[in-house]
Amino acid sequence: MKQTLSALFFLFFTLYFSQNQLQVINAKNQKAVYNAAVYCDDDLLGKTDANGKLTFKTKCKKIEIFANNFEDKELNVQKEMKVSLTPSKEKMGNIDKVILTDKSDAKALKILDEFNKNYKKNSPQALDSYQFKSYSKISIDVDQDSIADYQNFLAKRTDSLAKIEKRTFKQKYKEKKDSLLGEDFVNATKESQFFLWEKATEHQFSQKYGDKTNILDSRMSGFPHPIYEALALNISYLNRIPRQLSPENRNIYRYYLSDTIEIDNRKTYVIKFKEITNKLKQNPRKYNGKIYIDAEKYALKKLETSSKKRNEGSGTIIWKPINHKWFLVSENLKVKMGDSRFETAKKDSVKKDEKQKFKTKKFGNFLYVKNQYFDFETNITQQKSNFSGYSLEVKNADGSLLSQYRTESLSARESATYQKIDTLVKKADVEKRVSLITNLLKGNIRYKMLDFDVLKFFELNKYESIRLGIGVKLNEKFSKTFSPDFYVGYGFKDHRWKYRIGLDTKLSSKRTSVLRVHYSDDIFAAGRINKTFWDSSMKFNELNMDIYNDHFYRNQQFGASFLYDVSNSLSAKLALTREKQNALFDYQYQNFANDFQNFSTTLSLKYAPKDKNLMTPSGKLTYQKAYPQFYVNFEKGFEILGGKLDYHRLDAFAIHQFKSKMGTSQIKISGGISSGSAPIWKNFEIVGDLNAFSTSLFSKINTPSTFSFVTMPSGSFYVDQFAALHFSQELPFQFKTFGNRVSTIKLAYHSAIGGFKNPENHQFDFKVLDHPYQEVGAVWNRFLGRGFDVGFFYRLGYYQTSNFNDNYGIQIKLSGF
Repeated sequence: MKQTLSALFFLFFTLYFSQNQLQVINAKNQKAVYNAAVYCDDDLLGKTDANGKLTFKTKCKKIEIFANNFEDKELNVQKEMKVSLTPSKEKMGNIDKVILTDKSDAKALKILDEFNKNYKKNSPQALDSYQFKSYSKISIDVDQDSIADYQNFLAKRTDSLAKIEKRTFKQKYKEKKDSLLGEDFVNATKESQFFLWEKATEHQFSQKYGDKTNILDSRMSGFPHPIYEALALNISYLNRIPRQLSPENRNIYRYYLSDTIEIDNRKTYVIKFKEITNKLKQNPRKYNGKIYIDAEKYALKKLETSSKKRNEGSGTIIWKPINHKWFLVSENLKVKMGDSRFETAKKDSVKKDEKQKFKTKKFGNFLYVKNQYFDFETNITQQKSNFSGYSLEVKNADGSLLSQYRTESLSARESATYQKIDTLVKKADVEKRVSLITNLLKGNIRYKMLDFDVLKFFELNKYESIRLGIGVKLNEKFSKTFSPDFYVGYGFKDHRWKYRIGLDTKLSSKRTSVLRVHYSDDIFAAGRINKTFWDSSMKFNELNMDIYNDHFYRNQQFGASFLYDVSNSLSAKLALTREKQNALFDYQYQNFANDFQNFSTTLSLKYAPKDKNLMTPSGKLTYQKAYPQFYVNFEKGFEILGGKLDYHRLDAFAIHQFKSKMGTSQIKISGGISSGSAPIWKNFEIVGDLNAFSTSLFSKINTPSTFSFVTMPSGSFYVDQFAALHFSQELPFQFKTFGNRVSTIKLAYHSAIGGFKNPENHQFDFKVLDHPYQEVGAVWNRFLGRGFDVGFFYRLGYYQTSNFNDNYGIQIKLSGF
């Protein structure tokens, strides 16, 4: 008992004396200041009591003290502190009261409204044309104010890993290699930065021809070959409104008009802003930056930002008027990127039986971004040839021309980065890992000259049950002109092999221009629209859409096609095919006896006016997918060259997505028409996700595809003409579930209607969708803060039944797809 009481007493003693004691008094009359708020960065540590005292615990080195009608004060943290606050002027007290109401200043909001109203008029893109250049320098390094301390520390530091671990067993090869690489990196950064990337760019714009970006030169430490996905990154506020001024973010910022000053002989409004996180703990006078608005044009002149936590980031962005429009001229950003931590021995030597103790030395790492814009020319005559090809073009990327565009010389530390980091990255084989990631984003796994299609590894449908396969394409490392490919797959229920062999011939290195021949023997679901220009994310959504559908047909096909990008926005593909087809389900069409010989041509078009593309050695890269997007496919069957079918088939769809005060809206409109003599798979299935033969709860759970209906039985409805609408509205608010994870709610409406002129010609069990099919739903995006969405949908209208179980469906899918 005595030992227990002693332990409790020791614990109480430790807790009490580890706390900090603060007393706040009035400097004028020495009286206690009640309700003074004490902050560490943006965290409220507490408020003083009637005696002006507060006991608190903190790891901060400095605190800030605020009290109404007193001037603010900053103080170094000690065990016991006594501070005197100076009474402020009445005017300042009034300002405090306004700030503490947690409302934006009406005058500030009115100025910001005028800014947004005049943004397009003040934008350089209101001009007929312009062009300019930019030089960007992106680096990662320790805090620039701590470089000398960092270098001195590393100079004194010996083999810390050996001191800390003192291993008595043989170290594994990989662990030893990683340890040595880590030490090599630490030693290299004595004289060099952790990372350096320079880029020189030319920006062109024309109201007639659009915009064009040319990479004049680039050099990234550690990567002798350009990473095209990185070259397309836009770490800049160029031609976009900073989020701090966007109307949709008014609910997370507070704005206060603080001053009116002169900048470059122009009257300028100064608006302070702060980000609201926790209203109960919000530091009432800790601002996140200032906005400078030109009083005459209501254009943005300067933006100063700082992080919510002290010394974790800042930025200064400046615009200036050129030919009455406001161009971005410089950006300087600094963002905290974690810490470099080192454990060092507290003593140089220890006694024989004494255990070594260690202390941690920490240096902050920061990302530095510097962008300079220069050589502005406006309203110049632009040639159409300057805008040919894709929106982004790489002229040079070996660093040899950068000296022509640098706005300042590299420091000795910066200059050493390329040589030292290049050596380390090559030793660690980082470039291969980066290539793996960038190819995965395109749906491929790259191994040397082979690209494996990730989406071909595994498929699931009712006819085959499970299909395992492998699709391989030889990439540009094999040949810059010829690219053979091969696919083989096996269905475990039908016990059949499927395969395809093809050859692509590239006819241009400037744009997509590919001649292809192929032969395949495969099976496909009946009635699907053409997916020629679908990207990997759209195809990913279709992987499980036939889990309850067994209406498949076999297709033995020989084909030739020509794929060509007419412009950055318009792509076209013309295909000729000779096919032998037969149904793999109980089906009869007129007198064809399940033997369909077909010769056809297909023209496919994709128009994406706001997409941004870049040509790379491996092909076109869409680095910015934007909306709207339009897809059209027209197919014609001929009774020539062995073909027995005469038909026309047209399908089209459009997708548009946009943001407003109501949140994010997405509209998908699709439709199609088929006429002439053709089997059911040349018509259209209205795709459903449910199991038509079960009403169990498990069968109600599905993973919907791009144009499917969550409550519709799979393989039930077919038409030869249809129109469909899929609309969703993500509501403009977020809510927390676990920790800092947030979720959103999306509402959806799906509808389709169609018809069939001669359904009696197709002998199998199906329904004609000749009345509107409708369903509504609500989706919980990032369910419980996780990486998937869960939705509940319910059928309405003509096809609704009196049985609840017939009408609902549950949707589960990965977030972002």
